[in-house]
Amino acid sequence: MRPPILFLLAVLGGLSAAGTVANPLPAMIDAHAHYAAPDAAALSPAAMLAKLDAAGVRRLVLTSSPPQLAQRLYQYAPDRVIPLLGVYGSDLNKAHWVHDTGLPTRVAAQLEEGEWAGIGELHLFARDARQPVFEQLLRLATARKLVVMIHGNAAVVERAFAVAPEVRVLWAHLGTEPQPDLLAAMLARFPGLWIDTSVRDERIAPDGHLLPEWRALFERHPERFVVAVDTFSVNRWQQYETVVAQIRSWVDPLPQPLKDNLLHDNAAQLFESFMPPRARR
Repeated sequence: MRPPILFLLAVLGGLSAAGTVANPLPAMIDAHAHYAAPDAAALSPAAMLAKLDAAGVRRLVLTSSPPQLAQRLYQYAPDRVIPLLGVYGSDLNKAHWVHDTGLPTRVAAQLEEGEWAGIGELHLFARDARQPVFEQLLRLATARKLVVMIHGNAAVVERAFAVAPEVRVLWAHLGTEPQPDLLAAMLARFPGLWIDTSVRDERIAPDGHLLPEWRALFERHPERFVVAVDTFSVNRWQQYETVVAQIRSWVDPLPQPLKDNLLHDNAAQLFESFMPPRARR
Protein backbone atom coordinates (compact mmCIF):
# COMPACT_ATOMS: atom_id res chain seq x y z
CA MET A 1 0.00 0.00 0.00
CA ARG A 2 1.44 3.37 -1.00
CA PRO A 3 1.64 5.90 1.83
CA PRO A 4 -0.60 8.94 1.51
CA ILE A 5 0.90 11.78 -0.51
CA LEU A 6 0.66 14.20 2.41
CA PHE A 7 2.76 11.85 4.53
CA LEU A 8 5.42 11.68 1.81
CA LEU A 9 5.49 15.44 1.48
CA ALA A 10 5.89 15.83 5.23
CA VAL A 11 8.79 13.37 5.31
CA LEU A 12 10.51 14.99 2.35
CA GLY A 13 10.01 18.43 3.85
CA GLY A 14 11.54 17.31 7.11
CA LEU A 15 14.52 15.77 5.34
CA SER A 16 15.16 18.85 3.20
CA ALA A 17 15.04 21.10 6.26
CA ALA A 18 17.09 18.85 8.51
CA GLY A 19 20.30 20.74 7.89
CA THR A 20 18.79 24.11 8.63
CA VAL A 21 16.03 23.83 11.21
CA ALA A 22 16.54 20.51 13.01
CA ASN A 23 18.08 21.00 16.45
CA PRO A 24 18.68 24.76 16.01
CA LEU A 25 21.21 26.34 18.32
CA PRO A 26 19.67 28.01 21.37
CA ALA A 27 19.33 31.78 21.07
CA MET A 28 22.40 33.64 22.29
CA ILE A 29 23.35 37.25 22.98
CA ASP A 30 27.08 37.96 23.13
CA ALA A 31 27.19 40.54 25.91
CA HIS A 32 30.71 41.89 25.36
CA ALA A 33 32.19 42.62 21.94
CA HIS A 34 34.62 45.15 20.44
CA TYR A 35 35.01 46.51 16.93
CA ALA A 36 38.11 48.69 16.81
CA ALA A 37 39.64 50.34 13.75
CA PRO A 38 41.85 47.30 12.94
CA ASP A 39 38.78 45.05 13.12
CA ALA A 40 36.87 47.33 10.75
CA ALA A 41 39.77 47.21 8.29
CA ALA A 42 39.76 43.39 8.34
CA LEU A 43 36.06 42.68 8.74
CA SER A 44 33.19 44.40 6.96
CA PRO A 45 29.82 44.74 8.67
CA ALA A 46 28.44 41.99 6.44
CA ALA A 47 31.36 39.70 7.28
CA MET A 48 30.88 40.36 10.99
CA LEU A 49 27.19 39.46 10.78
CA ALA A 50 28.11 36.30 8.87
CA LYS A 51 30.27 35.29 11.84
CA LEU A 52 27.36 35.83 14.20
CA ASP A 53 25.12 33.74 11.97
CA ALA A 54 27.66 30.91 11.78
CA ALA A 55 27.90 30.85 15.58
CA GLY A 56 24.15 31.15 16.15
CA VAL A 57 24.52 34.50 17.94
CA ARG A 58 21.35 36.55 17.62
CA ARG A 59 22.67 39.86 18.99
CA LEU A 60 25.82 41.29 20.44
CA VAL A 61 26.57 44.12 22.83
CA LEU A 62 29.21 46.12 20.98
CA THR A 63 31.59 48.92 21.86
CA SER A 64 34.24 50.41 19.63
CA SER A 65 37.20 52.71 19.36
CA PRO A 66 36.60 55.16 17.86
CA PRO A 67 33.02 55.16 19.15
CA GLN A 68 31.48 56.02 15.77
CA LEU A 69 32.13 52.48 14.53
CA ALA A 70 29.64 50.96 16.99
CA GLN A 71 26.97 53.46 15.97
CA ARG A 72 27.53 52.73 12.28
CA LEU A 73 27.15 49.03 12.93
CA TYR A 74 23.98 49.65 14.88
CA GLN A 75 22.57 51.69 12.00
CA TYR A 76 23.59 48.91 9.62
CA ALA A 77 21.96 46.14 11.68
CA PRO A 78 19.75 47.59 14.43
CA ASP A 79 18.17 44.20 15.10
CA ARG A 80 21.56 42.60 15.79
CA VAL A 81 23.75 45.25 17.47
CA ILE A 82 23.28 46.73 20.96
CA PRO A 83 25.68 49.71 20.96
CA LEU A 84 27.74 50.96 23.89
CA LEU A 85 29.46 54.33 23.64
CA GLY A 86 33.18 53.76 23.98
CA VAL A 87 35.15 56.66 25.43
CA TYR A 88 38.46 55.88 23.68
CA GLY A 89 39.51 57.40 20.39
CA SER A 90 41.85 54.42 20.16
CA ASP A 91 42.97 51.65 22.47
CA LEU A 92 45.96 53.82 23.40
CA ASN A 93 43.59 55.88 25.56
CA LYS A 94 42.79 53.04 27.97
CA ALA A 95 45.28 54.18 30.59
CA HIS A 96 44.59 57.92 30.39
CA TRP A 97 40.88 58.55 29.78
CA VAL A 98 40.04 59.07 33.44
CA HIS A 99 42.33 62.14 33.57
CA ASP A 100 40.72 63.79 30.52
CA THR A 101 38.56 66.48 32.14
CA GLY A 102 36.83 67.30 28.87
CA LEU A 103 35.64 63.74 28.35
CA PRO A 104 32.26 63.93 30.15
CA THR A 105 31.21 66.90 28.03
CA ARG A 106 32.17 65.10 24.82
CA VAL A 107 30.39 61.92 25.92
CA ALA A 108 27.23 63.88 26.72
CA ALA A 109 27.29 65.40 23.24
CA GLN A 110 27.86 62.00 21.60
CA LEU A 111 24.94 60.53 23.51
CA GLU A 112 22.71 63.16 21.93
CA GLU A 113 23.89 62.24 18.43
CA GLY A 114 23.03 58.53 18.40
CA GLU A 115 21.18 55.63 19.96
CA TRP A 116 23.11 54.10 22.84
CA ALA A 117 22.44 51.34 25.37
CA GLY A 118 25.36 52.15 27.62
CA ILE A 119 28.84 53.55 28.17
CA GLY A 120 32.07 51.58 28.21
CA GLU A 121 34.09 49.45 28.43
CA LEU A 122 35.82 51.56 31.10
CA HIS A 123 39.23 50.21 32.14
CA LEU A 124 39.87 51.44 35.66
CA PHE A 125 41.53 50.34 38.88
CA ALA A 126 41.26 51.32 42.52
CA ARG A 127 43.89 54.06 42.46
CA ASP A 128 41.72 56.08 40.05
CA ALA A 129 38.26 55.09 41.28
CA ARG A 130 37.69 58.49 42.90
CA GLN A 131 38.59 60.52 39.83
CA PRO A 132 35.91 63.14 39.00
CA VAL A 133 35.75 62.04 35.35
CA PHE A 134 34.64 58.54 36.35
CA GLU A 135 32.06 59.94 38.74
CA GLN A 136 30.65 62.29 36.10
CA LEU A 137 30.24 59.44 33.61
CA LEU A 138 28.43 57.36 36.23
CA ARG A 139 25.98 60.17 36.94
CA LEU A 140 25.49 60.76 33.24
CA ALA A 141 24.70 57.07 32.69
CA THR A 142 22.31 56.97 35.63
CA ALA A 143 20.41 60.03 34.45
CA ARG A 144 19.96 58.45 31.01
CA LYS A 145 19.30 54.92 32.32
CA LEU A 146 22.35 53.54 30.54
CA VAL A 147 24.41 50.50 31.47
CA VAL A 148 28.07 51.06 32.35
CA MET A 149 30.50 48.30 31.39
CA ILE A 150 33.45 48.26 33.80
CA HIS A 151 36.77 46.46 33.52
CA GLY A 152 38.16 46.84 37.01
CA ASN A 153 38.51 45.34 40.44
CA ALA A 154 35.91 45.11 43.18
CA ALA A 155 36.91 48.48 44.65
CA VAL A 156 35.99 50.21 41.38
CA VAL A 157 32.56 48.55 41.28
CA GLU A 158 31.97 49.46 44.92
CA ARG A 159 32.87 53.06 44.15
CA ALA A 160 30.51 53.11 41.18
CA PHE A 161 27.54 52.22 43.38
CA ALA A 162 28.66 54.62 46.11
CA VAL A 163 28.60 57.48 43.60
CA ALA A 164 25.47 56.38 41.72
CA PRO A 165 23.42 53.84 43.69
CA GLU A 166 20.86 53.48 40.86
CA VAL A 167 23.41 52.79 38.12
CA ARG A 168 23.38 49.46 36.29
CA VAL A 169 26.86 47.97 35.93
CA LEU A 170 28.02 45.17 33.67
CA TRP A 171 31.24 43.91 35.25
CA ALA A 172 33.53 42.40 32.64
CA HIS A 173 35.42 39.09 32.82
CA LEU A 174 33.99 37.87 36.14
CA GLY A 175 36.02 40.72 37.61
CA THR A 176 39.80 40.92 37.85
CA GLU A 177 39.79 38.24 40.57
CA PRO A 178 37.35 35.56 39.39
CA GLN A 179 36.43 34.03 42.74
CA PRO A 180 32.91 32.70 43.35
CA ASP A 181 32.76 33.87 46.96
CA LEU A 182 33.82 37.40 46.06
CA LEU A 183 31.34 37.65 43.21
CA ALA A 184 28.51 36.25 45.35
CA ALA A 185 29.18 38.88 48.00
CA MET A 186 29.17 41.68 45.42
CA LEU A 187 25.92 40.48 43.86
CA ALA A 188 24.28 40.32 47.28
CA ARG A 189 25.28 43.92 47.99
CA PHE A 190 24.44 45.50 44.64
CA PRO A 191 21.16 44.62 42.89
CA GLY A 192 22.17 46.75 39.89
CA LEU A 193 25.18 44.55 39.13
CA TRP A 194 25.47 42.05 36.27
CA ILE A 195 28.62 40.10 35.44
CA ASP A 196 29.91 38.77 32.13
CA THR A 197 31.95 35.59 31.67
CA SER A 198 34.15 36.74 28.79
CA VAL A 199 37.67 35.28 28.43
CA ARG A 200 37.17 33.13 31.54
CA ASP A 201 35.85 29.97 29.88
CA GLU A 202 39.01 27.92 30.40
CA ARG A 203 39.20 29.04 34.00
CA ILE A 204 35.63 28.19 35.00
CA ALA A 205 35.15 25.25 32.64
CA PRO A 206 38.42 23.50 31.83
CA ASP A 207 37.97 21.08 28.94
CA GLY A 208 34.42 22.38 28.56
CA HIS A 209 33.19 21.12 31.94
CA LEU A 210 31.87 23.75 34.32
CA LEU A 211 33.49 23.46 37.74
CA PRO A 212 31.06 22.74 40.62
CA GLU A 213 31.78 25.98 42.47
CA TRP A 214 30.91 28.04 39.39
CA ARG A 215 27.78 26.05 38.68
CA ALA A 216 26.70 26.64 42.27
CA LEU A 217 27.28 30.38 41.86
CA PHE A 218 25.26 30.56 38.64
CA GLU A 219 22.45 28.56 40.26
CA ARG A 220 22.49 30.85 43.29
CA HIS A 221 22.26 33.98 41.10
CA PRO A 222 20.56 32.72 37.94
CA GLU A 223 19.56 36.17 36.64
CA ARG A 224 22.83 38.07 37.09
CA PHE A 225 25.36 36.49 34.71
CA VAL A 226 25.69 36.85 30.93
CA VAL A 227 27.94 34.97 28.53
CA ALA A 228 30.30 36.84 26.24
CA VAL A 229 33.25 36.44 23.90
CA ASP A 230 35.15 39.78 24.10
CA THR A 231 36.50 40.31 20.57
CA PHE A 232 39.52 42.26 21.77
CA SER A 233 41.56 41.71 18.58
CA VAL A 234 41.28 40.76 14.92
CA ASN A 235 42.48 37.28 15.83
CA ARG A 236 39.70 36.94 18.39
CA TRP A 237 37.17 37.77 15.68
CA GLN A 238 38.77 35.12 13.47
CA GLN A 239 38.24 32.58 16.27
CA TYR A 240 34.70 33.75 17.01
CA GLU A 241 32.79 30.62 16.11
CA THR A 242 35.23 28.44 18.05
CA VAL A 243 34.92 30.58 21.20
CA VAL A 244 31.12 30.58 21.02
CA ALA A 245 31.16 26.79 20.65
CA GLN A 246 33.34 26.62 23.77
CA ILE A 247 30.82 28.72 25.69
CA ARG A 248 27.94 26.56 24.52
CA SER A 249 29.80 23.41 25.58
CA TRP A 250 29.81 24.34 29.27
CA VAL A 251 26.39 25.97 29.25
CA ASP A 252 24.58 23.11 27.49
CA PRO A 253 24.44 20.62 30.42
CA LEU A 254 22.78 23.16 32.72
CA PRO A 255 19.03 23.06 33.44
CA GLN A 256 16.98 24.74 30.72
CA PRO A 257 15.94 27.90 32.60
CA LEU A 258 19.49 28.61 33.73
CA LYS A 259 20.87 27.85 30.26
CA ASP A 260 18.38 30.26 28.69
CA ASN A 261 19.24 32.92 31.24
CA LEU A 262 22.97 32.72 30.65
CA LEU A 263 22.80 32.55 26.88
CA HIS A 264 20.06 35.06 26.23
CA ASP A 265 17.46 36.12 28.76
CA ASN A 266 19.64 37.95 31.29
CA ALA A 267 21.23 40.11 28.60
CA ALA A 268 17.82 40.72 27.05
CA GLN A 269 16.56 41.94 30.41
CA LEU A 270 19.61 44.15 31.03
CA PHE A 271 19.29 45.78 27.59
CA GLU A 272 15.51 45.57 27.43
CA SER A 273 15.01 48.89 25.64
CA PHE A 274 16.99 47.58 22.66
CA MET A 275 15.06 44.32 22.41
CA PRO A 276 11.90 43.81 20.37
CA PRO A 277 8.90 42.89 22.57
CA ARG A 278 8.82 39.28 21.37
CA ALA A 279 12.43 38.78 22.51
CA ARG A 280 11.80 39.96 26.09
CA ARG A 281 11.11 36.81 28.01
